[in-house]
Amino acid sequence: MTVTTSAEADNPTRWRLRTRVPDDWVELAGTTTAEEALGTIRSALEQVGTPLPEADASRLLAGLQSWRDMWRRERVLLHGLVYQGAEHDGPTALGREIFWNVIGTVRPVTAFDGPLSLLEVIRRVIGAKAGIDLEQAYTETFETGVGPALGLTTEYEATYREPGAPDDVEPVRRTVGLAAVVAAPKSGGPALMLLGFSTDPAQVRGLGMLLAAMAGPATITPVDKDGNPLFSGAPAPEDLPPLDGPGTPGPAAG
Repeated sequence: MTVTTSAEADNPTRWRLRTRVPDDWVELAGTTTAEEALGTIRSALEQVGTPLPEADASRLLAGLQSWRDMWRRERVLLHGLVYQGAEHDGPTALGREIFWNVIGTVRPVTAFDGPLSLLEVIRRVIGAKAGIDLEQAYTETFETGVGPALGLTTEYEATYREPGAPDDVEPVRRTVGLAAVVAAPKSGGPALMLLGFSTDPAQVRGLGMLLAAMAGPATITPVDKDGNPLFSGAPAPEDLPPLDGPGTPGPAAG
């Protein structure tokens, strides 16, 4: 899987995020309605010869409407899907279906004095908030354009209600792959937070590598109310170094 497309997004907290996403990335955060997001997904699936059945489309639409509430609450900047059919025979073919769901946002992180490093505190906070057994999770640290980053991958027992299901129907339990990356400046400041799910838990390592590739060249720039940078130094999206092949400008997601 290549990561060659630039993405740029802005949010009400006045941070501008620049990063790279896969060339088969289906961006949903830039859509304005659940119906528009469904149309984007339908078009992307049709391009790879996978029609979306109407029954699945109805359930997906209900789920997207629920996602809208979360986007507004969590100030999500990026929400993308990566899909590859089992019949795909390209250089990245795995012989099975890939369906990854990735969201990203920017949150301020405050530096502090204490016996634990900032990344270790973040690791424990992620574990506590998501209910993850950190002893069973794989974690590593690496450098990014934002600052030191923590990456985490694990299997996760998700409990959720099927979109459109009646209230008296029991929630569904399913094991998925979960990957997270948090990159923050050493002295505190705006931190990049990426979270991804894979429907096949065996693919979580590849998902974690994707999040790391997205975080690596990422930059976060403060902007004023008109969207003008308060300081320069972050490269333009087209100037970001390609991770695999030549880079091309990507869409702006607001």
